[in-house]
Amino acid sequence: MRRSYAEKIMETVRTKGFITLTIQDLARLMGISRASLYNFFASKEDIILEVTEIYIDYLTNTNSFINNPRFAYNQRFPTVFEQAAFSAVYASEIYLDELKITLPSLYERKLKLANERISTLHTFYENGMIDGDFNLLNPSLIIAQDDAALRRILNSSFLEDENISLEDSMYGYYKIMKYRTFAPALLKTSKDPYIDKVVEVIVSQLTKEK
Repeated sequence: MRRSYAEKIMETVRTKGFITLTIQDLARLMGISRASLYNFFASKEDIILEVTEIYIDYLTNTNSFINNPRFAYNQRFPTVFEQAAFSAVYASEIYLDELKITLPSLYERKLKLANERISTLHTFYENGMIDGDFNLLNPSLIIAQDDAALRRILNSSFLEDENISLEDSMYGYYKIMKYRTFAPALLKTSKDPYIDKVVEVIVSQLTKEK
């Protein structure tokens, strides 16, 4: 129940931060009374801890899968896209800045895992190039390009300015990632079914806020 209630405030935390939110605000966002909130959380800091643990658990699990050589590169690649997209959405600057100020030890845990994500992606791309599945490109530039592009797409007026739908932009950028990464002989041009779920979840979350 803690996790399900924490999930209900994630969009507010990522877009507006949490420092100015009161316990009453948080209870309202969760759809429960203040008294009921204290059945699950000891304090406001405890709530933010749970929100951050959601992201930490997500990165831990996806890092483990991306790093697992038992799965083919084309099986793991959709998770690379998903991880970059969710990181762009939920690791917002306002949330991270406030986390650093109010809960520095938790911020350091989050930062350590984010750095592990970068290391995991480096290994993934480097191994793919060694095995001949991927084009020979600089992994650091690949990772930086994806993070910057998805943050621009998902957290700015870019889509409105360019008259592109959120759904089309995500499918379009995933296609760019595939064509850029895979060697021509190993490129599968058909749409990956798993991507439909990723796009559906992100579109649903972002459009819910409007």
